[in-house]
Amino acid sequence: MLIKENDSVILYVDEDNIELVKLKNDGMLINKKGTFLHRDIIGKEYGSKIYDTLDKNFIYVLKRTPELIATSLKKKTQTLYEHDISFICLLCNALPNKKIVEAGTGTGCLTYALANCILPYGTVYTFEYNEERYNEVKKEFGNFGNIKNNIKFYHKDIINYKFDEFMPDDIDSVFLDMPNPWLCVKNVKKILKERGVFVIFLPCIEQVYKINETLEEHSFCEIVTYELINKSWKIIFNKNEKRITTQRKDDLSNGSHLVLPDNPLVDCASLMYRLCQRDNKTHTGYLTMARKQLNDEHEQVEFEFKGVME
Repeated sequence: MLIKENDSVILYVDEDNIELVKLKNDGMLINKKGTFLHRDIIGKEYGSKIYDTLDKNFIYVLKRTPELIATSLKKKTQTLYEHDISFICLLCNALPNKKIVEAGTGTGCLTYALANCILPYGTVYTFEYNEERYNEVKKEFGNFGNIKNNIKFYHKDIINYKFDEFMPDDIDSVFLDMPNPWLCVKNVKKILKERGVFVIFLPCIEQVYKINETLEEHSFCEIVTYELINKSWKIIFNKNEKRITTQRKDDLSNGSHLVLPDNPLVDCASLMYRLCQRDNKTHTGYLTMARKQLNDEHEQVEFEFKGVME
């Protein structure tokens, strides 16, 4: 597929510099590698090398993906990380034609990932109370083609907005990323279908205690909290460098353990690896998932309990 003017593309400079750009015939990108003209990108295929005006350095032009968009938007504001986003999509059972409610929208990273999962006929209802972020992300999604037709944007604070009066009552899953989600549990329960999924992202364990307590009070079931720890590794090929000495190799042969430094660099013939410190977050937050009980399931539990008491 050839790239056209007004397409939104990913320009990959390096792993620390990934830009989401809408192409204009008279546009340009200026960075440490030089000046890159948009007209040199238009008409090319995705995956092509694009050289600067001096034909010295190059970048890659790539198709949008949820991961690349999340990476390109990280610098704008605090956002969910890729490993959290992928797990949220899994917990929400984000499949084609599902209905999913999200609050708040933030940078739109998760919104875009969810929308890709629920195509072609599903809907993501996303709420953002901050007017500036709401306008910015809605404008951004205007560049993403037809996927915007599967997203409904709301500039509302869902704590004070009774969205259960305006939402369908058969929502498949709800995701909340906000400091006080326990204030919304009652309304969330009204719009979730039976056995629907409720997922909450919170940074602090004290908040997790509070939301778990509130979920139990409202008869949600299968409540579980996850914490994801992500580590990325950098692979290095270098035939000359030897970091494990003969003495240390002898120690290993005697059954002792090799203790690596905080940023290890280990020789394996010509292959060495080290822990990449660029983007390793030991803690991003806690993900709590719960399900709405079947009505007759809750009634059956109450009946059995009364029978025991009698």
